Amino acid sequence: MISFDLDEEQRLIVDTVRGFAAERLRPRLRELELGGEVPDDLRRAFEELGLALLDVPEALGGAGQSQVTAALAHEELSFGDPGAAVALARAQPAACALAELADDAQRIRLLAALARPGTFGAVALSEPGRADGPLFATRARRDGNSWILSGRKSWVLFGDRAALTVVFALVDGEPDGWAGAGAFVVEGRAGVTAAARHTTLGLNAAPIAEIALEGCRVPSANRLLGGGDLEAATRRVMARVALLGAARQVGLARAAFEYALRYAEERKAFGKPIAHFQEIAFFLADMHMEVESARWLLWRAARALDTGDAAFSIHAAKAAAHANEAAWFCADRGVQILGGAGYMRDHPSEKWMRDTKTLALFGASTEAHAQAIAAAELGQCAPAPLEPRLQAAVL
Repeated sequence: MISFDLDEEQRLIVDTVRGFAAERLRPRLRELELGGEVPDDLRRAFEELGLALLDVPEALGGAGQSQVTAALAHEELSFGDPGAAVALARAQPAACALAELADDAQRIRLLAALARPGTFGAVALSEPGRADGPLFATRARRDGNSWILSGRKSWVLFGDRAALTVVFALVDGEPDGWAGAGAFVVEGRAGVTAAARHTTLGLNAAPIAEIALEGCRVPSANRLLGGGDLEAATRRVMARVALLGAARQVGLARAAFEYALRYAEERKAFGKPIAHFQEIAFFLADMHMEVESARWLLWRAARALDTGDAAFSIHAAKAAAHANEAAWFCADRGVQILGGAGYMRDHPSEKWMRDTKTLALFGASTEAHAQAIAAAELGQCAPAPLEPRLQAAVL
């Protein structure tokens, strides 16, 4: 049964991350956004705290923490700055992919490589302009004991610097769709070019780029089979990414709520704090309930992954869908409570509104999660097909 109380180690990790976020991230929130990067000093400090790859086993170079503990840490980082939280997770997207797509030997080898400080990992799933036609335009061609990848991928987090990139492609000679798809790990940058860095609505500290693959050679040992069912395994990857996004949305929602609360206590009108007016008080109460309910759904989903619950993907979909809505609600109400000051850059409220909308586009959309939840409740055999060509999945 899930507990709402943290154990001693979890409290220590939360306190550590909360201190880092408060002292190192929040004061530099605008600097990080305008600079479009997380500077090396922050990355080093983050790595020294042992916060990278929290949920990867210690034997593979991670911290060996549970998914619930990792969710706690990602919430605190996002409370400090959502953009920096995404940017500091230099290998998390690739680690999520390897956890589900790789076999044991591949995990041992590739996760150990990702664990090296300063190593970035990426997942290249989406493609530019893919509204119809084949599942993937990117192609994988067999050449002896290797595969040659050619094509373009968009919305790739760390696409301009990743030393390890998981690329999805259609295998030559195979039928269209997931039956003919393949996932390949590109190590290094040979044959990989960052075509353009995307300009995004929010999360500007996180580098998201389009990449071009031209004659990119991958050894056969680096093809990931997903346990024989690539589509199902990719769904689980997306569920892990959704869980990560939900934790960040909870941190953002809490940040927006607490900032609005302090402002409403200090700002006076007609001789009393505006928090004492019923409409503002109701806003604050609703924001607080949204944060709490989103967190409990997040913890439930994280525990489902920790315990190997077969319904993990649905729990993750519920957590992500609700966290997206809760964060948008809190960001929107936060701007309203601040009034005219809410859309001025003197306050972070407007940034949180932009950041939450961008976070909601990481991985599957809220609507895709809702469709999966409805399919499960209706007793359908499987949720709607994963269609990366129909949405921008930032991984």
